[in-house]
This record gives sequence, structure tokens and C-alpha cells, in this order.
Amino acid sequence: MSKPIINGLLISAGLSGRMGQFKPLMFYKGKSFVVTIVEKLLTVCERVVVVTGFQKYKIGSIINSQFSILNSQFHKRVNCIYNPNYEHGMFTSLQTGLTELKDSDWIIYHFVDQPFHQEKFYSELISQIDDSKDWIQPCYNGKEGHPVLFKKKIFEKILTADQASSLRMIRDDGDTKKKNWECGYSQILKDFDTPEDMQSFFLPNLS
Repeated sequence: MSKPIINGLLISAGLSGRMGQFKPLMFYKGKSFVVTIVEKLLTVCERVVVVTGFQKYKIGSIINSQFSILNSQFHKRVNCIYNPNYEHGMFTSLQTGLTELKDSDWIIYHFVDQPFHQEKFYSELISQIDDSKDWIQPCYNGKEGHPVLFKKKIFEKILTADQASSLRMIRDDGDTKKKNWECGYSQILKDFDTPEDMQSFFLPNLS
């Protein structure tokens, strides 16, 4: 059996209104959120597509700088694609990104406000791939988190759905075969939406 083609889809198109700063270009451990996540995804993905919207040129510039010059071996494995409808919601960015990744067997669907996952999390996530399932979602103490991994079967449902739809609606359509993975990482339940989220993440004794 041939090795599945696993690619990453990073949504980086929003306005970051609640944060007060543009999240993709904020820093986590010395690197921008968007670069940090792309680097980690490349440890398990053949390609990564970054969907941009607001401030698309700034994101494109930092991606090109990081992966075309400093890490030229990654140049052909990372690209940005602009979603002109980004203000109509995240689902439109998902649809835009999938048009570039139709050759994938599986997609890791990732948000830009989760730069904190460890590299080993991604390898453990893809180790959960099961051809009898369409959707793999990490859980912590029974609570579902992100990023998620979904199979090619889901792509056409997403691409033909109305823009007002949601990934949750597709996941719960009664046809999707879902697997919940108790991963042991509480971070899957977190994201950086506000400055307070970042402050609480780095407090002692909090994972």
C-alpha cells in the first residue's frame, strides 16, 4: 500500500480583531505564528498552503523570506493563496485552500492562533490515520480540539457546500466516519484569541 499524501492547510486570513494585533505576524518563541506553524507542519506534510486575506502581502513577504532564502529546500513545499472572500468567514478560506490541495489523501486543517503545539504532536496525529475513517479529531478529557485531520472523501463536500456552511456541519452530516483520539495534550483546547489568552498560557502550572 502506498504512503498517503498528507498536506497542511493553514488559515491565516482573518482580521485578528479581538487580539488587537495581527496574529499571524505576532511572535511565539522568537518566530512569527505563521512561520512557526508552517515549519512544524513541514515535518509531517509534503506541502503546506497558507490561506491569506487581510494583510496578504505582509504574510506573503515573511513566508517568501523564510522559506525561499533561509530554507530554500522548502521553497516548493510552501505557498500562499489569497481568499478574496475572507471577510465572509473561515469556511470560505477552507474552500479556497482546498482548491490547491486536491491531490492530497489527507489534510491537516490548522488555525494560525495555535503556534504552541510540539513537533511530536503532529507525528502522533498522523500516526492515527485509519483508512476506515474520514475524520480524526484530537481530544483531551473527552473535549474535542484542533487541529483536525480529514480525508479526501470530505473535500468535495466542502468545495460544493454553501459559503454560509461550516466544517462542523459537514463533520456531523451522518455520513462522515469520525475517530476521536485521546491525545493527552491539553493545548488542543486552547488558542490565542486575546492578549489574556496568551498571558494565561504562559502562567506557571498551566499546560
